[in-house]
Amino acid sequence: MKFESDDVARYYERNTPGFLARGQGGSLGVIHRAVWADGVTSRDQAFHHVHDVLRRRAEEMGASRVLDLGCGTGASLERVGARAEEILGVTNSHTHAALARERLGSRAIVFEQDFCSTPLPDAVDLAYGIESFVQAPSAEAFFDNVGRALSSGGCLALCDDFLESDRSHPLVATFRHGWQATSLLAPREVDAIAATSELDLIEDRDWTDFLELDRPRDRLLRAYVALLQPFAKHRPRFRSLAGGSALRMCLKRGLVRYRYRVWRKR
Repeated sequence: MKFESDDVARYYERNTPGFLARGQGGSLGVIHRAVWADGVTSRDQAFHHVHDVLRRRAEEMGASRVLDLGCGTGASLERVGARAEEILGVTNSHTHAALARERLGSRAIVFEQDFCSTPLPDAVDLAYGIESFVQAPSAEAFFDNVGRALSSGGCLALCDDFLESDRSHPLVATFRHGWQATSLLAPREVDAIAATSELDLIEDRDWTDFLELDRPRDRLLRAYVALLQPFAKHRPRFRSLAGGSALRMCLKRGLVRYRYRVWRKR
């Protein structure tokens, strides 16, 4: 199951207005999941948890050049790169590029491009992707491109879904199809690919248990998807909803894990 960059771009062009209007992180400009880690006491903190972890790494590294791979509306880059000298964003969505430029202004440079096939800015100290790697058309091309962009000793951090079990399971297939998730891979597969680009794993955190997977709205969505499946399965918006519902079941059953992982360039 392979989706191209244009497929992913169309996915966000169709769905971003709904994500921002109805998603719980929409008021923050955030379209990724909330992480209720230890010490998190509010929903805003939960949505910003990954940003704060990344910002601390950037500050500890003394990163002056930070790159967001799949920058969305710019909310993540605004917070992660708060103290960096130069912040850069890449997205293949015209809607996301416009929102990010409006939000960040002259503070950032936002490129509208595919992060697998188009050369990235070079001499990057910290590159990161939040729920974007899984939609890369090619994991090999992604790591090759990012590896060439990173400076020696620079880091790549990914917060995303990783395959834990049977890739042929129907729930996994529904998630991949609904969310254009070409690069849903097991951690060991990703590490092997990363190593070919001189990237070594230095940190791996499993955040699955910090996610909200059984909210009333999640149960309602699952019932809604089951009810409409025979009538709407070919509609793009329905496929996205079905993919999200399937992902929650994958996470609950241990088929997929939500991880924060970091590699360092040799």
